[in-house]
Amino acid sequence: MTIVSLVRSALARKSPLFFLNNLLLGPIAIWLAIEIVLADGFHRSPQFPARVIALGCVAIFGYLSLVLGRRGNARLLPCFIATGLIAEVLVRALGPFGASGDLAWREPRPYVMFVGPENGRTLMPSQVGATDAERVTRFNTEGFRIETEIGDPKPINELRIFVVGGSTVLAGAPLANTIPGVIESRLHENGLPQARVYNFGVVSFVSGQELALLVHHLIDLEPDLVIAYDGGNDLISPWNYDPRPGYPFNFFAWEEAIKELSANLRPSSKTVGGLAVDSAVLQAIIGTTDWTIRGGLDDERQRLNRGGEAWKRAVLDAYARNIAAMCKVARGSDALFAAFFQPLLVYSNSLDRLQLQVAGDAEKVRGLREQRALVPSVVGARMQADGAGARCRFTDLSGLLEGEPAAFWDEIHIDNAHNQLIGRRIADELLEWGALRSGRGDPPLPR
Repeated sequence: MTIVSLVRSALARKSPLFFLNNLLLGPIAIWLAIEIVLADGFHRSPQFPARVIALGCVAIFGYLSLVLGRRGNARLLPCFIATGLIAEVLVRALGPFGASGDLAWREPRPYVMFVGPENGRTLMPSQVGATDAERVTRFNTEGFRIETEIGDPKPINELRIFVVGGSTVLAGAPLANTIPGVIESRLHENGLPQARVYNFGVVSFVSGQELALLVHHLIDLEPDLVIAYDGGNDLISPWNYDPRPGYPFNFFAWEEAIKELSANLRPSSKTVGGLAVDSAVLQAIIGTTDWTIRGGLDDERQRLNRGGEAWKRAVLDAYARNIAAMCKVARGSDALFAAFFQPLLVYSNSLDRLQLQVAGDAEKVRGLREQRALVPSVVGARMQADGAGARCRFTDLSGLLEGEPAAFWDEIHIDNAHNQLIGRRIADELLEWGALRSGRGDPPLPR
């Protein structure tokens, strides 16, 4: 007797409860199998492991339904529901499933979208170097890595320097090994003891957020010099996350989360979609907005022709506009402005196999290198068109580490030793800048 005939014989003896159970389990198993096959794998889909576990559970219950008799099938559905309730309790006890590992570095804020956690404390990654105690990172009441209060009004003998940028400005252990900390030490060593350099780096910030921070908060604190050390997130984020030029990190996901929250507040939302928001298990399996975000991102990337020449130029133009705008805002408040375009792993002269995996696929690597070559001319043309003058400058530092790919522990971050190199180079550029030197004395810069 064949296997098929055995199955047919078994099915012929089954009660209606067997068919009812499998009418429920069958579609769930089919959907889970399709999602697993179509997923990007464990690392790219937070729902992947939960779906594999769920499919395994459904398969077990399906098998039990096949081998059990009438009484067993009568008890199977209640057992399936009980298993789901137990899973709900366990998943809730474990905390958010698939939550981003860097949520501890961000809190929502108006205008700039997010900053660091208010009065927060977190641990800098071990790759930066230093001891565990030195890697403890503290944030002030406004969510910035600044250990002392910013005097308001500004002390008359202070040369006030603000550094804006992303996590590469924030990173370093302890604070003296961040790029702003190194700049301050270097200036003190070279005849500017009145210089105070403040760290306004925020994880994932792009230049548009730096501009918003400058306009809405920093400019009122009377900086004498504003430094933007950036460009990396502006170029990388559209390749990795939201493809719209100039948009903040992963903004598409924030949009979808707000839409989902808004929909869930309506009475009509109390359906399966609403349950998927309320249930930890369904969030883990369905992802709630995961398919919306993925599908929307794919559509948006196709619509914008991500990787195309027009798109790559639009990304550069967005960055250049923000740099020129920061220059204009600083000049309007009698402050100097200096922008430094940062190095990335992908700009290295040679990359081994593992480094290429970190840098990204071939299209992204090629595209980022093409964009890098155009940055100085695009930014320079925009600043010249806006009449930047002698009080603003732009320096391309992207080649500073092109012979040292080992300096990077991911596609953008470097360790303490290379923070020292970057910080000293920026400080030396500033010390050679006549506009900064001419402001020595009391007040530190002419008003």
